[in-house]
Amino acid sequence: MVNFKQRIRFMTGARSSVALLVAAATGAVLFMVVAGAFVYSNTRSLISSGQWVQHTQEVLSSLQRVSLLVERIEYRSRLYTLTTNEEQLARARASANQLETSLVHLKVLVADNAYQAKNLESLNSCAENLIRSANSFTVKSELSANQLQLCQQAIGLMMDQEQLLLQERSKGRERNSFTSIGTEVAFVALSLISLVVLFGFLLRDVLLRQKFGLQTTLANERLANTVNALEDRAHESELLTSARDELQLCVDVQQVYQSAVNSFSRLLAGTSGSLCMINNSRQMVEVVSSWKSLKEGENQERMVEDFSPPESCCGLRSGQPRWRKPGVSEIHCTHFSGAPPDRYLCKPIVAHGNTLGMLYVYCVSEKEANAVRQRMDGLRQLVQLTGMAIATLNLRTKLENQSIRDSLTGLFNRHFMQISLERELSRAARRKQALAVFMMDLDHFKKFNDTYGHAAGDTVLKAVSEIFRSSIRNEDIACRYGGEEFTIMLPDVTHAVALERAESIRRGVAGLRVPLDKEVFAEFTISIGMALYPEDGETVDLLLRRADLALYKAKRSGRNQVAQYEASAMVG
Repeated sequence: MVNFKQRIRFMTGARSSVALLVAAATGAVLFMVVAGAFVYSNTRSLISSGQWVQHTQEVLSSLQRVSLLVERIEYRSRLYTLTTNEEQLARARASANQLETSLVHLKVLVADNAYQAKNLESLNSCAENLIRSANSFTVKSELSANQLQLCQQAIGLMMDQEQLLLQERSKGRERNSFTSIGTEVAFVALSLISLVVLFGFLLRDVLLRQKFGLQTTLANERLANTVNALEDRAHESELLTSARDELQLCVDVQQVYQSAVNSFSRLLAGTSGSLCMINNSRQMVEVVSSWKSLKEGENQERMVEDFSPPESCCGLRSGQPRWRKPGVSEIHCTHFSGAPPDRYLCKPIVAHGNTLGMLYVYCVSEKEANAVRQRMDGLRQLVQLTGMAIATLNLRTKLENQSIRDSLTGLFNRHFMQISLERELSRAARRKQALAVFMMDLDHFKKFNDTYGHAAGDTVLKAVSEIFRSSIRNEDIACRYGGEEFTIMLPDVTHAVALERAESIRRGVAGLRVPLDKEVFAEFTISIGMALYPEDGETVDLLLRRADLALYKAKRSGRNQVAQYEASAMVG
């Protein structure tokens, strides 16, 4: 009887346990369905918020491009009026066409924003006027400053509005992110509780604690790895931002080289390397900057040196980043002074489709090589930033030289001479310093040119220009005034030093020997007229006119001499 009652009690308890287990399982399933639906809803909301943020960023990017195109139209048009270079006008018109396309794209982007649509109408109006002006622009035309200001003002209003939208949508996305994370955390926590309840009927507390402890340990390890990865990515992003800002501040390529190497050494900690650029002849690769992290026992032979031809580097030869590692690639580059290292990376630097040089990275061990591989995306971005900075500065230097230098002699042109003389006169007046101006003319050059041809004459002009460059200081300014006439400005110079400098130039030209077509031309002479600020004049026109009068005095007195304004007899 007792056994029967115990059996009934056991069966009743078993049924209760099964019923409780089924109820718990059913509740858990329902909870997971509801929680999953809630998580799905939050995820959709988060994705939508992210899409709106991305949309706003795309609008801002399009506005920035429109602003850049407006500035390009203005810059190219002004450059065209200064240089009359048709290529500059063509570029201004090309920018105008791109501006029209960008406005169409911008109109599609802001179609959902009535306020921005009104601003876009204003922008379209002034942009159409600007495009028409660019398409009909001539040397004597002038861009309307009012139109440019209206365009920039409309762009500024639209960008301000989009910045506000971006802030609001970013905050909304953050709120959705926090909600989603909170929901997922709550879902995970409640799911664990449900699992504990379900498996509590089957497992002992000790086994459950062991299993839960193991899961917690694994989760902590994954979380630690994730946190480390995020911190590393954040550090890399911060470094790239800093590198980009530093490169934008550089005013010459030497600064770019040093700034880039500093960034590479920070990004690739524990490595050594060099920034190598292909020279103008495209026949040699020169090491322009390096960084080192040499450990005990390493030596300089691990570093790359200037080499020729560029194909000595496997990376430059293939046009692709190239790792050399034991067991992977046994072919070495041939640009090492000693025994090549076991592990190194050669990555070409390319900008606008042109290969500018390569980045060499030396890794002591596999640990450093793995660290470099983990940062390949950041390295790729930094190499791109460096290449674009170098290409931009090279292009800027080329354009500046084209606008201010004489194409034949490489001296400054007459337009730059006028600007420089005004600037130097103002500086001399402020500092109470003297300024000498030489007007120079090659004697009987027209006769030489008519006798031997323009090619021979051009060669002589280049040779004479080299004498000028070697005879003056860095702060002196040598210009080609026109034909065989030249002008040199010497700031902060005494009368005696100016006279000695002029005599040095005269002697240099007199001793000039120019080989051409198996002949050696000699017996060239130059006449030099000199005027001094302030005693001979205090304005640009007056100084040039009096230096020119001194030049004619030197011509009338027999050429091949230096004459001073109102003091030529003393120079004799």
